[in-house]
Amino acid sequence: MSMKNALKRYVDSNAELSEADSVAARVHNAGTVIAVVVIGIVALIGLLIFGEVWGAMPMTENDTLYSEAEGIVGGFGDAMGLVPIILLVLLASVVIGVVQRMRG
Repeated sequence: MSMKNALKRYVDSNAELSEADSVAARVHNAGTVIAVVVIGIVALIGLLIFGEVWGAMPMTENDTLYSEAEGIVGGFGDAMGLVPIILLVLLASVVIGVVQRMRG
């Protein structure tokens, strides 16, 4: 058996990394976690900027767009009540992922 054939078999056997414990799967999972963290940070920064802009706007109750802007800000305030539920869903997905990995 030649070295070329042995190398070809080695490359063919490592061409598809589809197991859950493979390096490719771990890298894919790390990329997903990094993406979720980046999205969360960008959303937080966006909300902080929005809050600063809202506080700096010189609108009074007599302005025509005041009620619409107040409705939008109130909607953001209502959505903040869902943050604990979102965190619970993310935690549950992590637990499910760990349990599936333990199954093999």
